[in-house]
Amino acid sequence: MIDASSLDPRHLRAVREVVAHYRSVVDPLPLPTAGVVSPEQVAIEQRAQAVRLALVRARKKESEALWDDCVREAAGSMSDAIEVIASTGELGLLRDLHIQAGVCMSLDDQAPGARTHFLAASLLDETPPPTGLHREEAERLQAESRKEILARPRGAVRIVTEPPGARVLIDGREVAGKTPLEVDIRLGDHFVTIQRFRYETNTEQRLLQPFGLVRVSLDPAHRATLAAQLSEILSGDAAKSRRGDHLPAPPAIELELAEAEWSRAEQVLIAGPPQPGGAGYRLSLVEAASGKSVRSSTLSRSADGSAVRRSVCEVLGETCEVSKGIPWYVWPLAGGVVVGAAVTTAVILENNRDTRFCPPAGCR
Repeated sequence: MIDASSLDPRHLRAVREVVAHYRSVVDPLPLPTAGVVSPEQVAIEQRAQAVRLALVRARKKESEALWDDCVREAAGSMSDAIEVIASTGELGLLRDLHIQAGVCMSLDDQAPGARTHFLAASLLDETPPPTGLHREEAERLQAESRKEILARPRGAVRIVTEPPGARVLIDGREVAGKTPLEVDIRLGDHFVTIQRFRYETNTEQRLLQPFGLVRVSLDPAHRATLAAQLSEILSGDAAKSRRGDHLPAPPAIELELAEAEWSRAEQVLIAGPPQPGGAGYRLSLVEAASGKSVRSSTLSRSADGSAVRRSVCEVLGETCEVSKGIPWYVWPLAGGVVVGAAVTTAVILENNRDTRFCPPAGCR
């Protein structure tokens, strides 16, 4: 960020020229079209629909007293239900599959197996289940299993992520705050979902124990994931997702890094004042993927051309040898963007020192 009232345009031009002399410049690519649905999202929705249909078939088999067929329909779709949880947030599908399998197993005199499914369903959703939907003996075993779950101890579990600042959902319900955080939970296996802008969503079934610790390392977002996230932000769906699993609007710096990653840049040079009312500008070199700072330096507001070169070379980690100047054909970087009373600028870099831009006649 650069304050418009104190920005010297010649400094901005000089910074761009020095950067382009030592690094090849990646032109920003057009951002994903807002509202576009990726093939991955279509595939996930198709799988979710297949699970819903399997649940309907299982309930029909129950009504026909075909217990084995009912269990096969419900149990056979559980793996698919688990895989779509991260994208759809539909924990209710998995809960209902467990209940349906438990009902049919109990009616087939398989009480131990039925209890296992009822315990899993009660841990996913502790609210009292509706009555009158199944036979009395099945609902009685379900009620006993829920009572067993409610007797388990509760306590705070600490959840830590790398990087921090992630959103957490336990069994499909969002936890207040961002990581690192603590959540009150009941002992048992729970589905823990971690979401963060610019990273892949992580959903795993974990044994959570009161007063325990959970550590999760997030993987950088694949290109398809990044496209979906940027599209969601651009379309405004982050504020009104129909699934309820939307990402909140990211900070400006996170959005800049995402746009840099989308443009296949490795590093971003961000220029801004070191502090309000400071005597100079702060230059920071940041890794696009991780957001970690590589180096930083300060550029005086009264700096001449040589001082600008030294500051930029310092942040780039170059020796700043004397140069004969910047050729006219070096491509310029993206300019500043006026937002209200401020000017924002980010120089997108690729860590490749050997690339040169030459005129049509070729390099000498």
